[in-house]
Amino acid sequence: MIKLKNPYLHVGIYTANFEKLVDWYKNVLGFEEKERLDHPQDTYVSFKFGDNFFWIGKHGQVSQNQKNTDPYRVMVGFSAESVNAIYDELKSKQIEFVATPFEAPPGGFWCMTIKDPDGNILQFMGDK
Repeated sequence: MIKLKNPYLHVGIYTANFEKLVDWYKNVLGFEEKERLDHPQDTYVSFKFGDNFFWIGKHGQVSQNQKNTDPYRVMVGFSAESVNAIYDELKSKQIEFVATPFEAPPGGFWCMTIKDPDGNILQFMGDK
């Protein structure tokens, strides 16, 4: 097994629609901005997630206005105190739901799945 320094997770999503996607995560999901780096070779906004690093970045190899063409390949998961409470908060917003809240097999926790404006899959897991 490879040896990692600590149980630290680093997740990034590149987009050609940088400000639009950053605004969506901030204003629709309510994620709080932690850091913004605007450098010719590296532009991103990271969000507050404890010791983990979740960010949206600008990348020249991502085509303008192109959605993720294979969104089911990667899914970003977030722990939720209440999946139904998040659903109730988001259902009045323009969100594309892949799955409304359901009890996940084998039971004991709930899930809900949405797409962000680029078509990336996000799943919220936790108590009902």
